[in-house]
Amino acid sequence: MTFGKKMRPKLSGWAQKAVSDKKLRKAKAIAGTRLLALTLATQTDASGCLGSGGRGIALNALAAWVPVGTGELQQLVDELAAADWLTRAALTDAHLTGQLTERVLPLTRPLRAGSPHPSE
Repeated sequence: MTFGKKMRPKLSGWAQKAVSDKKLRKAKAIAGTRLLALTLATQTDASGCLGSGGRGIALNALAAWVPVGTGELQQLVDELAAADWLTRAALTDAHLTGQLTERVLPLTRPLRAGSPHPSE
């Protein structure tokens, strides 16, 4: 997907808002946690469930977006849950499932209403 000159600043502002969330700042979240939060905000369905239709996000895809070791991923997920970003999180050998909390749902759709979701 390509973005024009007018869309880039909008997306940049949205990303900055997501990674500088007050609860993430208070928790002194590391860069990996903030990157995971931003990635998860772009990979939800309309209700905030992770992945398309709430099926979760494949770990191989997640590893491409958030370059951390598999062992570190559980710690980042736990930090997001503690910061009230993620609920019902479950990390298996193949997927991360869960749902973004109501408080962060407004951060999941950076494009205006009627526009396609960035992950589609």
